Amino acid sequence: MSLMKTLEIFIAANPGLTSRDIAEQFADFNVESVQRAVCRLHDLNFLTRELKGKECRYYAVNSEVVASANKQPVDKGLDELVKRAEELQNGGLYRRAATLWMDIFKRSKVMTLRERSLKQRQQCLKKVKQAKSQSDWYLAGQFNGGH
Repeated sequence: MSLMKTLEIFIAANPGLTSRDIAEQFADFNVESVQRAVCRLHDLNFLTRELKGKECRYYAVNSEVVASANKQPVDKGLDELVKRAEELQNGGLYRRAATLWMDIFKRSKVMTLRERSLKQRQQCLKKVKQAKSQSDWYLAGQFNGGH
């Protein structure tokens, strides 16, 4: 699926977001590329935008896309897994949280949740403390000490 179609579906499922909010959800893409694609969708009349304060908020126009975005299957079990993964992540148990985020990714059929789970998993894996090697043990054949 193209980036523009994915953005259109995402905005239909999440109306009223700013272009920066939208770009944050698509971490695999350059922020400027996502913002440019959102503006292009607006220029092509696939989106409308409202000026609220100093920010523009985007809404999908195509009723079929809005209906399909709202009909995406929701799995109650996934909500519980997401809450559990967030608890683990906030508690500093990054390996467990990363494993749970991968499980959420595998089970989910909703693109935004899949993307979020991969992003959260990457953040967890970056925070995992690496095991430090100890200098008081040696591999076979490498000991150079006394008897």
